[in-house]
Amino acid sequence: MLIPSPARVATTPRPPVFIHSGWRCSSTYVWGRFRALAGVRAYYEPWHEQLAELTPARIAKATPERSGLRHPGDGKPYLAEFADLLAEDGGVAGYRRRFALDAYFLDPDQEDPEQQAYIDTLGWAAHARGERPILACCRTLGRIGWLKRRFDGFHIVLIRDPVQQWLSFYSLRRRPRPTYFELCQYVILSELSGHETAAARLLDGFTPTGGALSKRIAQARRRLKRASPQRSFAAFLAVYLLSYLRALPEADLVIDVDRLAWDEDYVRRTEAAIEAGCGLRPDFSDCRAPAPHPADLVAWGKTAARVVAALRLGPRLVEPGWPTIVRAKLWTGGARALAASRSASQAKPAWRSPLTLSAAG
Repeated sequence: MLIPSPARVATTPRPPVFIHSGWRCSSTYVWGRFRALAGVRAYYEPWHEQLAELTPARIAKATPERSGLRHPGDGKPYLAEFADLLAEDGGVAGYRRRFALDAYFLDPDQEDPEQQAYIDTLGWAAHARGERPILACCRTLGRIGWLKRRFDGFHIVLIRDPVQQWLSFYSLRRRPRPTYFELCQYVILSELSGHETAAARLLDGFTPTGGALSKRIAQARRRLKRASPQRSFAAFLAVYLLSYLRALPEADLVIDVDRLAWDEDYVRRTEAAIEAGCGLRPDFSDCRAPAPHPADLVAWGKTAARVVAALRLGPRLVEPGWPTIVRAKLWTGGARALAASRSASQAKPAWRSPLTLSAAG
């Protein structure tokens, strides 16, 4: 187990690379392409609550082939990089369960010394082996500014068509049980400060009573396990919009993972932009798009309009700059949903996102 000294923390070499995304947004694929590079230590979901109870046996068991999540893999456990960071009584040293979702939206000036020390530990565990730390997680879109101000680094944000992203959640349902991914959206939205009225409206009054995250997720499951597709999508879209409006201005690079799957020129330019930004060049040449999910479950446009109105995001979404990316994804998501409903075998989208490669561009 490696714990950095305070003197070493202050002079961490080679800043980390952060990969920020939502769930079902190709983050596992992108993380895997970084992991394949020499000289890196790529941490998978370093904010996930499972790390609080991680053991060698659980590391060995958790592989892409066993997950049922349609992830690419080579048999290597997702969490192998945490093996020598385990505390004697189990769990990753320095990790706290509250890191997972309690601080999903963390203001840049907010203090959290425990979380900061934990991330420092991950960085020094990599540096002690001469490796570059890579941290990829689905829980950091709302805290990217906090991370950037404390750890510098190179910050990549992944974005996907929201309709197909949510349909990926929904396709993994074991009826009538919602997926873990849906439940996390319910918990995040229900505890969101400043949007309590909108959250209550979108979640039919659901409010968790507090306690451990596992308890709050269980409460969400009991209360919303039979929620309509419209309610599930509305909760997801609310978190999606608020997350990206927070994350995009802080990004050093934004990657449209839909376009990465079919536009070869975009792939090459993305690889070059990553290399220019952090000195690493992952190979995305094998990226392929899954067949679109048929999408006749929800009135996408009406639901999106209802969510935007409930959160009072209309004025922000018409601003120039980064909100144009979110608007484009909302528009193309609805158009693609219609196309997918008409032809589930469609191989590639017929649209091109106007999303730029870099935060400066």
